[in-house]
Amino acid sequence: MENYTFTGQTANSLEGTYTFPLGQMISKNIFNILSPAFNKAILVKSKPYPQGIDVIVIPKVEKFQFGYDSAGAFKGKALAKISIKLAVYDMKGMLVWEGIISSPKMEKIYSMSANDFWEATGSVAAESVVAVLQEAAKVITSSREIHTFVSTKGVSETIALKPPGKELPIVKSDVDELPAIKAKPNKNAYAIVIGIEQYRQKLPKADYAVADAKTMTEYLTNVMGYPEENVVTLTNEHAAKSDFEKYFEKWLPNNVEKDGSVFIYYSGHGTPNVKTGDAYLVPYDGDPSFIEQTGYPLKKLYESLNKLQAKEIIVALDSCFSGAGGKSVIAKGARPLVMNIEQDIKLSKNMIVMSASSGDQISSTYEEKGHGLFTYFFLKGIKEGKYELGTLYNYLKPQVERIARKTYNNEQTPGLIAPKGLLNLRLYDR
Repeated sequence: MENYTFTGQTANSLEGTYTFPLGQMISKNIFNILSPAFNKAILVKSKPYPQGIDVIVIPKVEKFQFGYDSAGAFKGKALAKISIKLAVYDMKGMLVWEGIISSPKMEKIYSMSANDFWEATGSVAAESVVAVLQEAAKVITSSREIHTFVSTKGVSETIALKPPGKELPIVKSDVDELPAIKAKPNKNAYAIVIGIEQYRQKLPKADYAVADAKTMTEYLTNVMGYPEENVVTLTNEHAAKSDFEKYFEKWLPNNVEKDGSVFIYYSGHGTPNVKTGDAYLVPYDGDPSFIEQTGYPLKKLYESLNKLQAKEIIVALDSCFSGAGGKSVIAKGARPLVMNIEQDIKLSKNMIVMSASSGDQISSTYEEKGHGLFTYFFLKGIKEGKYELGTLYNYLKPQVERIARKTYNNEQTPGLIAPKGLLNLRLYDR
């Protein structure tokens, strides 16, 4: 499948022959988008299949349509739509379920330059692949045939559909054992730690987000010198939009003083506003279909933090905002975006933002460690004594990239927005 390419002509204008590496696009995204439908998933490229799995899911491109249209003066529109055939087999080769799933028609505006034209052509094809895989995940999860297979088989704990509300196993990793490091107490250090794993709107779970938040709080209070009374931890139903407003816009300004330090940590879903391109945090009661009314904009968070008189502010986001899966959700019928969280952000000179991923990437869960991939290496770096911000980032970035590529066949590059003078900032004093 990975080597499959589509070569064909447009459905309408700009005649010519075009080639799309659809197999690579599907291979890049299928694991992270479909794996949440199962207790455990393994990406395999050929036989023999690993032992202990229950079903094999095989994708095949059924139909791909692309073309171009006018989008006004000196602008064009690239169009793409893809249909895939998914077949689910048991280990005896018997067909459990199969179906043809189609993406909505995707569009991408481009200017009349060659570079913009080719970028839009590739981008709209990739977006159609992501969209059809997201539809496939919904279909698989709700399939009566697959649920019947699972119930009659007795459900192995390897690869089977997740029953609604089933809790993930509790995983203890090396970072859950606190290091012997003990920082100097800092009475002027304040933190808000948020972890949202389950959502009121029954959104896909943000796996291990609560564990991320709880462990981060333990590091702040027991390792990094933050007083317990200065750390607010919000999880699940205690992290509604009103809680975001209360603590970001009232509690912090009322408490943080001129020489204070502020640490903000968020593990949970992000989403794009498809109309404006703005990135939003999704509170417990957030709804991606009404994100302007129910979400918390990143811009608003940064505006609130910019007003603080703090000496230094650190923001760590284990989330993603493209809508392409992982720790990102999107309104039904909308399409993923290539997000740039640096765009239009005006940060004060004392603020640093570290993010789990970049652009259209997915923020992965490190299942065997029971944490978000970014959070795990953030904590591991602190545990190993990397308490300067630049040193910590230079440690975790290649580690996250390596595990994402090796384990999940996924590109994930953590981001860092920081004034040069703050790269030597110490997360705590020893």
